[in-house]
Amino acid sequence: MKLAHDGIQLSFDIAGAGPLQFLFVHGLGGDRTHFAPQMEYFARQGRALNAELRGHGESDKPQQAYSIEGFAEDLVFLCNRQQITKPVIVGQSMGGNMALEIAARYPDFPAGLVLLDSGVLFPASAGTVFAGYLEGLKGANFADEARKIVADSCLPTDRCRAHVEQTFLATPQHVLVSTFTSLFPWDVHRARECAQACRVPVLYIEAAHRLADLDRFAALCPQLVTAKAVGSGHFLSLEVPEQINPMIDRFISLYVRSPG
Repeated sequence: MKLAHDGIQLSFDIAGAGPLQFLFVHGLGGDRTHFAPQMEYFARQGRALNAELRGHGESDKPQQAYSIEGFAEDLVFLCNRQQITKPVIVGQSMGGNMALEIAARYPDFPAGLVLLDSGVLFPASAGTVFAGYLEGLKGANFADEARKIVADSCLPTDRCRAHVEQTFLATPQHVLVSTFTSLFPWDVHRARECAQACRVPVLYIEAAHRLADLDRFAALCPQLVTAKAVGSGHFLSLEVPEQINPMIDRFISLYVRSPG
């Protein structure tokens, strides 16, 4: 399905019925296939919207600045138009950043957040590495740099690597560069504020490589619950759904208030 927001066609899937509501948000270079295992699983429990960010998948890819804040507004628009109310927002990588942005801007909108290996409050070691990635994405060999980012993000045992590489390479250079450029300013200027403003339950599931300062996160957001997936690189929604889905189930059953 598609809906136009400010003249930009946004692609999404929607499925299921019931009181529980879900919003799934992929990360940079992804598309809605990154949450296919979760859609199949959670659409049996409630109503689920699996969004494709502008610039990604089958959504329009205009020449413009891309930002966490802009993506967040698109997502709220889609949910409002599809009557998705009080969703549990599940975001992988920068999709989790958007979930936090939404929770800060619209405190009454989400029922809870699940962040899958999101780069929130980056550890100091990430800066140099990510700056190198950005320079590579800006160059003539950006496709090779995209492959390198995927390879570095995966474990050697990850079966999803080839699929993730395809979705990255299907994302235009101008989208990758602009979106990647927006991540660091957001982390510096918004992450702390958003974490502190968040009032709903939050689950952070970490993969093999640490992308967040979870101690700082917990200090700002005392309701944070943390977990770690076993044997998965960054794209854990695809790689180990048999671990991720039950963790989300347990988090909802213990911490997220049932509708009504």
